[in-house]
Amino acid sequence: MTGNDKSRHDFKNQLGIIRGFSEILLAEAAAGDPRRDALEEIHKAASAALDLLDRVFPVDAGAPKSPQGA
Repeated sequence: MTGNDKSRHDFKNQLGIIRGFSEILLAEAAAGDPRRDALEEIHKAASAALDLLDRVFPVDAGAPKSPQGA
């Protein structure tokens, strides 16, 4: 794993945690909850950051792939 691959992996993990917890909190927040707008923005920003990360650090197409189901 190269330095860029490790950095990409580490950032994706952290952003995935942020997005995942925002999804949980959104599911628990009632429609009129004043925190809902902020939670939606957090979720949207984390999703956009993950998409950006995939564009900036694309997966190396020549890298060996792990066996299917592994």
